[in-house]
Amino acid sequence: MKVNALYCGDNLKIMATLPDDSIDLIYIDPPFFSSKMYEVIFGDTGEKRAFEDRWKGDVYHYVTWMEPRLAQMHRLLKPTGTIFVHLDYHAVHYIKVAMDRIFGSSNFLNEIIWHYRRWPTKACHFQRMHDTILWYAKDTTVDRPFHEMHRPLSKGTLKRWKGRKQKAVFDKKGKRLARSEEAKSKGALMSDVWEISIINPAAKERLGYPTQKPERLLERIIRSSSNPGNILADFFCGCGTALAVAHTLKRRWIGCDISPTALRVVRERLMGIGATEIEMVNFPMSEEELRTMSPLEFQNYVINYIQGVHAPRMVGDYGVDGYTVFNRYPVQVKQQDKVGRPDIQKFESAARREKKDKGYYLAFSFTKPAYEEAARAKHENGIDVQLWTIKKLMETDVSVEIL
Repeated sequence: MKVNALYCGDNLKIMATLPDDSIDLIYIDPPFFSSKMYEVIFGDTGEKRAFEDRWKGDVYHYVTWMEPRLAQMHRLLKPTGTIFVHLDYHAVHYIKVAMDRIFGSSNFLNEIIWHYRRWPTKACHFQRMHDTILWYAKDTTVDRPFHEMHRPLSKGTLKRWKGRKQKAVFDKKGKRLARSEEAKSKGALMSDVWEISIINPAAKERLGYPTQKPERLLERIIRSSSNPGNILADFFCGCGTALAVAHTLKRRWIGCDISPTALRVVRERLMGIGATEIEMVNFPMSEEELRTMSPLEFQNYVINYIQGVHAPRMVGDYGVDGYTVFNRYPVQVKQQDKVGRPDIQKFESAARREKKDKGYYLAFSFTKPAYEEAARAKHENGIDVQLWTIKKLMETDVSVEIL
């Protein structure tokens, strides 16, 4: 298994390639079931990326999507390993039930409440100012890393102690231990309610990622539940906060994301804190490399890249090579330049036969008449034929635009 590596692709497929009992700590911050759309600029990279936190269908669709991924994470954890799953109110209760089934309710450790403050909005309910982090062990019957955390002493407490007359403290043999009992105090043991500020928009760590979590939050998670040298994995790594904190704390790490753009940002972030020899696994191939593939290999690569479903028939498919995973929109893949009007007309007919009002045609380039035909199909027949060049495909987060 590669460590200090970034994997590009569907995390379900990536995890299936990793060995059993190989990871010490998993933290994931999966897309919340919240129907939000964001558009952001990532730091100084100048790459504009649409980021969607939206799920087609109801919450049970979301849970069905998450369950096989959680099952893979259970397989990957060492017997001494633990997992933190970061969610908000939309689906946390449903995922809790799923994790009880997969990990066992007896292996539940904590429901951590991350409380934060932000500018309130007018509403007919109490302000929603917290996320929930579910913490499970793979096996609570074995010893596992856990380092007690303490709440910092308040300024008021420190001020009161400073004003007191200091008294010496001795053990039973008369050995002096400390100037005072207070000097030994680390503060109260930390509870499962954590108050940590969200990232200030002007903060140095802010990268422009809309759901970016503060490093302080990840530092608390990683320090408390792992040791230096342990392996942390984040299979929804986004802009890489968990990986960056793990690297700083001398843990090894594995990151995975469907977005090549996000992983480029993560790589730059890690290199900026001294990470070297970062291995990029399954990163999108160049357009030149794709042109050298056989037509069938090319078709398979593109359908897999968009996390699509292959058409059941490879021959006589009536112009449909695959389907998008959620809405089953038809997809046609052509390893050629200058796809023309007749090809688009055939695909329009295929979409109509599939009783779909949308479809995706993927090729290296299209002629002007092809674009005109796609516009006509939408205007006159209500069928949205999306023409995507391979270059555009490689530069776009397909989890937003195509899934």
